[in-house]
Amino acid sequence: MKSTPNSQSKYRRSFLKSLVLGIGASSLMATQGKLSLIQSAMAQSSDYTALNDHKSLVCIFLAGGNDAFNMLVPYEKNAYDQYKKTRKKIALKHENLLPLTGSSYAFHPSMLELQSLYNNKKLAIAANIGSLIEPTTRTTYQNKTAQLPADLFSHSHQQEFLQACSAAKSSIHPPGWGGRMMDMLAAANDRPRDPALFSFAGNSVWQRGLNPLDFALNPYTGVDEIHAFAKNDWPRWKTSRIDAWHKILKISNPSLIQQHMTKSYISAEERVGLLVGKMAEAPQITTPYPEGNDLASALKMTAKMISIREGLGMKRQIFFLKFGGWDQHANQINDHRVQLKVLNDAMAIFYKTTEELGVADSVTTFTASEFGRSYSANDDGTDHGWATHNLIMGGAVKGGKIYGTMPELKLDGKDDARDNGRFIPQYGVDQYGATLAQWMGMSAGDADEIFPNLKNFNTKNLGFI
Repeated sequence: MKSTPNSQSKYRRSFLKSLVLGIGASSLMATQGKLSLIQSAMAQSSDYTALNDHKSLVCIFLAGGNDAFNMLVPYEKNAYDQYKKTRKKIALKHENLLPLTGSSYAFHPSMLELQSLYNNKKLAIAANIGSLIEPTTRTTYQNKTAQLPADLFSHSHQQEFLQACSAAKSSIHPPGWGGRMMDMLAAANDRPRDPALFSFAGNSVWQRGLNPLDFALNPYTGVDEIHAFAKNDWPRWKTSRIDAWHKILKISNPSLIQQHMTKSYISAEERVGLLVGKMAEAPQITTPYPEGNDLASALKMTAKMISIREGLGMKRQIFFLKFGGWDQHANQINDHRVQLKVLNDAMAIFYKTTEELGVADSVTTFTASEFGRSYSANDDGTDHGWATHNLIMGGAVKGGKIYGTMPELKLDGKDDARDNGRFIPQYGVDQYGATLAQWMGMSAGDADEIFPNLKNFNTKNLGFI
């Protein structure tokens, strides 16, 4: 019998209340850091069973800190001259830049196809995004009156904040906003307990929800059967071993741990079998993909998973891809060119594939990075920064536009945290994520629950989709 969101919520709240009651008072005093997660899980979310369309959200995480200020460069002559003077060795040549229609900015020369998508209004830019708890200015930052994320400019801490909109407390890591979205949106799927958040990067903070609804995929083979007990394996004698194994699984055992392990294995086997079967039915993708581009391979597998979403009974799917190598303290001109070319080719071919499959309007792809880079050059590289720009692509995107106010590109200027071009973001990741969540169909109340800092900002939706 199909479970309903209300029955799931009642079960979840009942279980957690029992868990709380089973913990002694002294233990509760020692684990106050966990209470926020328990309270969040017990909260009533909106009813998403009425969602009857299909939407897929694809996150491309640029690990290491993308230099967005060489990805998007001032094109107007006076502004470019100031850019060139400041960035010195890493400044791009004006004649090589790719101008954006209706804008005074241009893309990096490696982004030819993304320039075309932007100019054809299939891609937008969310500017000046970063880790914020509340609106912050140069004054409030320097006089230490602003509430700030812990350990700014640290890769590990800012990756966690970017993916969860909060930091770990008392060694308890918060759930990620991708996972929390799936916790709630899974109710729209025919099998709401089946994984609907797929990762090509193993485990990440972003995909971790309160329910185990994430599933790791291989970018080349997708879903692999559990080969040790797959009946099509050779040699034939394995069939008898498989039958014996399943008889063992059916044996009742008083151990709760063994009962749980048996149930988990059977559930995993069923889920893997379903995915393998449906993947075999996936339509052939004819759009040619570049060789040697791992990101493109992962996006091709993402497209295959999207192509079978109706067969899986999934009205909501989320994907997480990680593309590293952006921490470029040296040799940035060459390394950034290579990285952006890979990103450009992968995103452009993926969009063409969504058009081939007829799902371009229901698939939104976005980039994220833990921070941008310093505007000042570190000889032939850059240091860790703060604000960055992100790309959003898809048929539903209000493309051909830069959303948000660009920072003043001036060292020691009004938007510089200090004097080296670590620009203070105008918009927080909560606002960025909430905009995407609302496109996925999330209510404003649930967005407030998932994005804990959203309440501190007047603008809840950045308007790019």
